[in-house]
Amino acid sequence: MVNQPDTGDDGVRQPSNDGVYQIPTNGVDANNSFEQLARSWLLSLPKDKPLNPSDVETWLHSNNSSLPDHIKSMPPLDVYQMLTSFSTNVNRSNEEKDPFYFRFQRSDQWMPIYSWLETLKTDEVIKSKEIVDWLTENAEIRDDLLTRHSRYHLMHYIKKCHMKILKKREKKKGLLTTVKISSSKAHKTDEKKMLAMLPSSSVTKLPKDSPIYMVKRNEAYRKYQILVEMEKQLGTIFQNQETASVVAGSSLLS
Repeated sequence: MVNQPDTGDDGVRQPSNDGVYQIPTNGVDANNSFEQLARSWLLSLPKDKPLNPSDVETWLHSNNSSLPDHIKSMPPLDVYQMLTSFSTNVNRSNEEKDPFYFRFQRSDQWMPIYSWLETLKTDEVIKSKEIVDWLTENAEIRDDLLTRHSRYHLMHYIKKCHMKILKKREKKKGLLTTVKISSSKAHKTDEKKMLAMLPSSSVTKLPKDSPIYMVKRNEAYRKYQILVEMEKQLGTIFQNQETASVVAGSSLLS
């Protein structure tokens, strides 16, 4: 466990004898929430990029509303030193030091979340409102998850889980096709393959209920529809041109 830190009159944490900033004993819930938030951010950073004061200051500014008062009152450089100690612990053993190392495991606690997310028919990451609505409808699951996660982290982890599911879904699609093809386009491709395999001389010999015969007939009908549509469009164009010529001729005569 960490050494008891010294604190000033204002309750702000001071460095311990070894120079490492530790968690103050007052406001335990707020401190735990901040430490979890900080560790989660540190884990998201590239492993080959060292932590620097500028990054910490930017992060503090963007998360100001979630910070405990004693953190807000600390100089950014002091917070940087504290996060450096967090970062050292994280790098030493993520699974051992990260209090939520199990967050993406399909434990009994998380199985309902995975099951729900896998039923969603969407290619976009789930929205916060959808998560809140589902958790409200499943209060027992929500309360169970909140015993291990803060509300902020719970929302964050659920979105992360959904991102993982979407990525796996995309990989599976990639095994079948490199691009998203509409059903009609895929159907046309299959028809072309079937027609290419069929000698033209044998088409007339096929029974009318044959799948290949039906493909050939459907293709001919589509071509006919295209020709009819083109004929209509050309007729309209010619008619407009004739009308324009008549109007132009009338203007010249008047």
